[in-house]
Amino acid sequence: MQKLPLRPLRLQRLGPPEPSRESKKLLAARAELENKPAQKNAENTIAENTILPTLTGQDPLTQGGLRWKGIEREGTMPDMNVSSTSTTRTMPETESSQEAGAARNLLKRTPNNYLFNQVYGLWFYISSFLFTIIITRNLGPGQYGVYSIVQTAMNTLLYVLALGLEDAVATFVPRTIAERGDAAASQLTRYLLTIRLAVLVVSAVIMLFGLPAAAALIGLIPTASAHSLAAGMNNEVLHRYSIPITLYILGSGISNLLGALCSAQMRSHIVLVVGGISQLLLLALGFVLLNLGWGVTGILWLQAGVALFYAAAFIVWQAPFLRVTLKSYRPSVPAIMKLSLSAWVTNIASGALLKQASIILLGIYAVSVVQIGYFNLSFQLADAANTLLVSGFLGVGGAALSAAFAGDNYDRLGKTWQVLIKIETLIEAPALVFCLFNANNIAFALYGTKFIGVGPLLAIFLLFNLLVRLLGATIHQYGLYVTGKARFVVLSQWIGIAVIFAVGALLVPIWGAAGALVADGVAKTVTGILLLIFILPGLPLQYAKDVLVFTLRILLALIVAALPWLIWHPESRLMLGVSGVVFIVLCVGMLLIIKPLSKKDIEMLDSLNSRATAIARYFARA
Repeated sequence: MQKLPLRPLRLQRLGPPEPSRESKKLLAARAELENKPAQKNAENTIAENTILPTLTGQDPLTQGGLRWKGIEREGTMPDMNVSSTSTTRTMPETESSQEAGAARNLLKRTPNNYLFNQVYGLWFYISSFLFTIIITRNLGPGQYGVYSIVQTAMNTLLYVLALGLEDAVATFVPRTIAERGDAAASQLTRYLLTIRLAVLVVSAVIMLFGLPAAAALIGLIPTASAHSLAAGMNNEVLHRYSIPITLYILGSGISNLLGALCSAQMRSHIVLVVGGISQLLLLALGFVLLNLGWGVTGILWLQAGVALFYAAAFIVWQAPFLRVTLKSYRPSVPAIMKLSLSAWVTNIASGALLKQASIILLGIYAVSVVQIGYFNLSFQLADAANTLLVSGFLGVGGAALSAAFAGDNYDRLGKTWQVLIKIETLIEAPALVFCLFNANNIAFALYGTKFIGVGPLLAIFLLFNLLVRLLGATIHQYGLYVTGKARFVVLSQWIGIAVIFAVGALLVPIWGAAGALVADGVAKTVTGILLLIFILPGLPLQYAKDVLVFTLRILLALIVAALPWLIWHPESRLMLGVSGVVFIVLCVGMLLIIKPLSKKDIEMLDSLNSRATAIARYFARA
């Protein structure tokens, strides 16, 4: 019998396939950043990231690009695009070219969408002011009081029923578009829209048929605020106009969500067109109805009809997007609800309680009604000065940060974060500084001698609004939302509310309305500082340093430009306008000298809007 030669067996270790040459180069470059042997990092990385890909026999490092998911541990390899000064950071995954292209496309549309939003915001302010004038000139004091009660109730209900869903749209939809496409984003939007419709339907049933029962249940709560709310719900005016109120809430609830969707898609021109036409209809038809003698009833039914038209127009325009579906995609319900509820609590704190807390303190310490009126005017005027020129970033800024974070790209998030802060500061800070140095003159020009006491109070709150603007608090809030840290936003806002009561209890008895404004200002500043502290660990340090240098430079330029107003105090509206033009010229001159922008800012701006880059180069350092 012939013997077959036997070769010795060779044991082979079963494991992941050998990484490709390109992958080895990437790993070697990453290893050099940590001064670690490339081979050790490659073995550790492959062992940690190839469980699922090895089942299919594909190279885990080259399939769709190098991807790092779910790693959050000290000592891990830093991303190549992230500053190596940070030692602890969630590993961003290197996205595919499709994700990068989609994110870049959304970011490129940000400047134009800011302009669309800004134009609509200005038109909304102007049209609302004109609408108020039309109402006050055609309604008596009693009828206007009824209208004010109903309007306050409708706005409060919209606040309560929002549940933070607009913030969820701005946070999740842009990133979903970049990472998974329009079909997945459409499915996510339909899910959020279903929640909104369910809440609105239940609320409509309660408002139409169960308002007395709901008021009775709330009245059982043994607190003064609950009893006050129950009494308000039993108001005869609300029962009389329950149908137009319900229709208005239904239309506004749908249109608010779809308007947020337009901003998330960077399609704000839809809001400009639909919203602009709606406001125009409200003005024209409101003037006609009031002159026909329809009074409060006609105005409320008109607002309900316009709200339904607004919602229907959005639905028709967004129908092609909403019809697309991706059955394999399932939205992350826990993440969505966690952010929505956090945003809802935050919005209630910042939107309703911030001012109301000071009003409560003023009432407790028996401050005069005149001082409370001064406080209200100063608060509203300073807030308007702080937001008027940057209202276009509402929604668009959050969408830009969400798109930038596609693929967990912290480097691109950091770039977008610092660009948004710089743009908001560059646009709004000069206006705040001018108003700060001319607070008395502005108050006199707007309100006359009867409200001359508003000027000093306005200056106090403008100073704190300037500090908050320089801190970039609004951008930090959206940054924490998109990185999954909404709980820190809630914590910061409620610490701010606690600060109002603590500081107000000390200052309101001494300074009255001025003490309440200082308490509000300190609270907003503390909140902004906390948001900055919470967001910085997740961003490359180089961008925080860049923002600091920019802020110091622009602050120096604005202070120098405002020095003439220490001795020049224009009183007439004409001279106040002339002084504004002079201030703008001085600001531009100082910015040309100090040059607050860096070379990296110009490169980032050039990738978004080449036309704006030609102007911005004059304000950039070589």
